[in-house]
Amino acid sequence: MHGVLRPIRRIGGLLGGPVVIVIGLAILVLGWQWRIHTQNLIGTMLPTEGQVVQVVSHPGSKGKVFFYPIVEFRTADGRIIRFEGSTGSNPPAHRVGDQVQVRYDPQSPESAVIDSWDLWLPSILFIGIGGLFALIGLLIFLDALLVLLQLGGLLGVLGFMLLRQKRQ
Repeated sequence: MHGVLRPIRRIGGLLGGPVVIVIGLAILVLGWQWRIHTQNLIGTMLPTEGQVVQVVSHPGSKGKVFFYPIVEFRTADGRIIRFEGSTGSNPPAHRVGDQVQVRYDPQSPESAVIDSWDLWLPSILFIGIGGLFALIGLLIFLDALLVLLQLGGLLGVLGFMLLRQKRQ
């Protein structure tokens, strides 16, 4: 009897698999939208070169300290702008005197960012996690479908679908 229950439990993947696929696709779409937003934002910004003039520390979680660069750059109209990088690290990723690529909005140069892979990290994470969830959901669903086919062939699949429709 125990040998029969295990495949029947795996049939639950016919319902669980699509749920995991939908969750994964939702996260994937969110990541893709974030990517498009970042791309559009960067498209409106002007590139320039900046210099790290200071490195400041901020306490993080669990007593760990993170170091953030203070960057100075000159806008196209000659103004000098100073801003703090949005990403901290430990050990420090930048030292005083380092040259960094900067992107800034000419209407609001104070909202400048260091042009690095960090800008893309949130969208990369969401796309990766969403894709992984969708793939796992697909594998769960296919595994359940395979078990159902093994138990009763194509007639088993059709019978299962008819039973589901009668219950609703």
